[in-house]
This record gives sequence, structure tokens and C-alpha cells, in this order.
Amino acid sequence: MKKTRSGELAYSPSDLVRYLASPFASWMDRYYLENPGAVTPDEATEDEALIAQTGEAHEQTVLEDFRASGTTVREISKDNSDMAREHTLAAINAKAPIIYQAALASGRFAGFADFLLLDDFGSYQVWDTKLARSPKPYYAVQLCCYSEMLADGTGLPLPDKFGIILGTRERVEFRVEDFIHYYHHLRASFLTMQDGFRGNMADRPEPLPRADHGRWTSHAEAFCRDKDHLVLVAGITVGQIKKLGRAGINTVEDLARASGKTVPKLDRDSMEKLVAQAHLQRQTRIDRVATPEAPPRYEVLPQAGANGNPVGLSALPLDHPADVFFDMEGYPLMAGGLEYLFGVCTRTGQPGVWDFTDWWAHDREQEKHAFEGYVDWVFTRWQANPGMHIYHYAAYEVAAVRRLSTYHDTRQDEVDELLRNEVFGSLSDRTTRFAHRRGQLFHQVHRAALSTEAHNEGSHSR
Repeated sequence: MKKTRSGELAYSPSDLVRYLASPFASWMDRYYLENPGAVTPDEATEDEALIAQTGEAHEQTVLEDFRASGTTVREISKDNSDMAREHTLAAINAKAPIIYQAALASGRFAGFADFLLLDDFGSYQVWDTKLARSPKPYYAVQLCCYSEMLADGTGLPLPDKFGIILGTRERVEFRVEDFIHYYHHLRASFLTMQDGFRGNMADRPEPLPRADHGRWTSHAEAFCRDKDHLVLVAGITVGQIKKLGRAGINTVEDLARASGKTVPKLDRDSMEKLVAQAHLQRQTRIDRVATPEAPPRYEVLPQAGANGNPVGLSALPLDHPADVFFDMEGYPLMAGGLEYLFGVCTRTGQPGVWDFTDWWAHDREQEKHAFEGYVDWVFTRWQANPGMHIYHYAAYEVAAVRRLSTYHDTRQDEVDELLRNEVFGSLSDRTTRFAHRRGQLFHQVHRAALSTEAHNEGSHSR
């Protein structure tokens, strides 16, 4: 967001994305614009700078691909916004096949779209470049905003589709109609907050659990610490915070002392788990007043469910001397991502002594060879030890192994056999009582953890 020469506020699609991720961060952006010396945003990290540079490089690569195809590309200069919009409209009227950095505006929103592509029916679609291997929810918000600006600025109908060129060079199309209504709801909510802005810090939206507050992360953490906010309780949800608030439970301290209380529309089991978690975090805080390096408090939960069924670590298969502990590391900033390290730990037979075996890759061809080396090694080990398992932390490793076997068209039979025989085992499902949910587009936004406090202050494990 910025102020025009006349002093009016102008918003961009990125402002909507920030609001979607964190209303708190969006409010802080406005406060900083109005009071630039009153607050200091967090400095950008080296990773953030690298991501921005790599994103720009991907955009330039796509631009060069279009130029190399022989299709005419009309590039719009961003030096002067008014002139840029005039040149964009002229290019649209001239039916330029590809318009790069198209300047679009509608009402209080304005911005530069990566590409406008002319389809076979003589209509323009908005296309954006993204480094990711798969679409993210906020892409739809950005592209709906650009699509609406394109329609309003030209008098043309709203485009039927928008598209994304992913880091893999794959092109993905979506129907505007599938997202435009949610976009309108989000935009209206954003503008309501902006129109109601009075610059009073007490009016800031509360930081949401596990939201990405961007350059205002330290401010969000300070907000929650100062208020002893329930958002600090590990694993708590927005819905639970609202229910607890209506019952007069507004702080971690309140919750830690709420054992036995009934909260409307919050089942007893969930309530007691939250109380126990808050109590552990509160006790850890007290411990660290006297001893700053005091370890987190923890509580070992029962290893049998209500029906006597094994839960937690007790639900793991029997220990086997040939068990493998597996992890992968990836570099997401290479186009399409690169899985550059496959590593396994295995027992040596001597107590406390482990072997580590690794396979490295620095480019796509090496990734294929490293993947094949890992699969061959672990498949051979499993054939010689049918009772062993491959333990990994979460769902990523299995998903990546499947993807690599398909992408490189290799070791698919071996991977399929390992999966069908349930040789892989996720430890995260066994060691934490907090749910990991997979969301669909617009039902989940990838969010970073708000505060390390909740994770360092104590936890439950089985």
C-alpha cells in the first residue's frame, strides 16, 4: 500500500495477500505508512532476499522463453504509473499477443501483472509466475484482483480463467468464477478494516495462531507475550480461543487454572488437553524465572486409548535391529525444487553408536542418481530384513519419494512395493497429539508458527 501524490491510499493485490495471511500484519503496514518513525519492522532475512531474487530470475526466464518462441512481447515500463496504464491499454487495443508488466487499476487497487496472454478467442487472461511446484491459496486472490482490474480498466468482460506458470514451468489454469466470490468477500473485509483505521494500537487485530506475520512477527510475539494471550498455547485453534473467550478464559494463566470448567461447544476432552498444555507452559515459565535454561516441563500420556487400543509410540511396530531412520533435504529455490540430500541412520550393533549413509545431488541428473541409490539401498535392506521399517518424521518424505519415482520414471516398482507393504512409518503421527490437516485451495493457507514460545515451554508426548 502507498499514498498517491494527492494523499489518497492505493492498494495492491499483495496487500490483500498480506491481509489473508495476517490481519495483524496488514494493520501494522497501514500504521507504519501513517507513522513511519513510530515502529520498526523486522529486517528481511537472507532467505527472504534470496527467495525474492530467485522469483525475479524465474520471471525473467519465462519472459525469455516467450521471446524465444517468436511471439511478439510488448513490455510496459514501470517508471510512470499513469503512462504505464496508457501504454497497457494501447497494447490491449492493438491485440498484442503477450503483454509483460501490464499496468492495471480499478478503484482503490492498482498493480503490475506479470503477463497478459491473448487466448484463441481474442480475450486476455492474467498469468503470473511462481517458484512453487504447486499452486498456493493466495495465488487465486492475487489473480482474481488482477482479473477484475483488467475487466474494469478496459470495459471488457471478466476473464473466464487465470493462470500460473510454476517453478517447474508447468502451466496451471483456474476458472475465475470458482474464486471470485471469496475474493470479493476478502476484499470487502480488508477495505472495512482500512476504512475503520484510526491509528490506535489498542485497535489492532489480534495475531492469529500459526499465522505468517511477515516483517511484523516480532511485534506479534510481543503483543501475545504482553497479554499472556491464548494464542501462545501450543496447538490451540482460533475457534477454541473464541469459545474460551466467551467463557471468560482469555489468558494462558486463566486456562492453566480452568481444569474442571465447562466451556459451551468445547468438548471436555479437548478442554482438559488445552488446560494441561497451558499448565505445562505456565510451569516452564515459572521454572525459567529462577533458571533461564530450565528444560521444558513435559507429561507422559497414557499409551492406551479409551478402548485399550495402543496409541502414541506404543502403536509403532515392534523394534527391529535393521530399522532405518530417514530424512531428506530440499532446495525449493531451484526451478521445480531440488532434493539434494537423502540420509539414513542405522544401528551398528554397539549401544549408542550409529551409522549415517548419505546420497547427495547438486543438479537434476544427480538428483535422479541419488534417489536411485537410496531406493536401491533401502529396498535391498528390506528384502534381507522383512520386519524392518523406514521411519521418517512427517508426510513429506513419502510424498517426495512417490513424486521422484514418477518424475524421473525410475524405481517405481520398488517404491510401490515398499508402500504397499507399509514399510514407511511416520513418527509425527505417533509423537504429538496435535492434528496435522491437509487443506484444499482456499481452505488452508500455509502459515509459519507464530511463536516459538509455545513449542519451547512444554509439551505432551506419548
